[in-house]
Amino acid sequence: MNAPAWRVWLVTALVCGWGILTIRFVTQSNWPLAIVSLVLAVFNGYTLYQLTRRGK
Repeated sequence: MNAPAWRVWLVTALVCGWGILTIRFVTQSNWPLAIVSLVLAVFNGYTLYQLTRRGK
């Protein structure tokens, strides 16, 4: 791992939070906010992948 542990935990919490909000907005049929939440969850997921991949 090439990132501080606190940053990995922070980004993991953000991914979980945006995922929960995405599910909540989809169940309420609030599509604009659901799309924004999904994009942010995917972006943070990619950031988490970049933080934890090996060989960099």
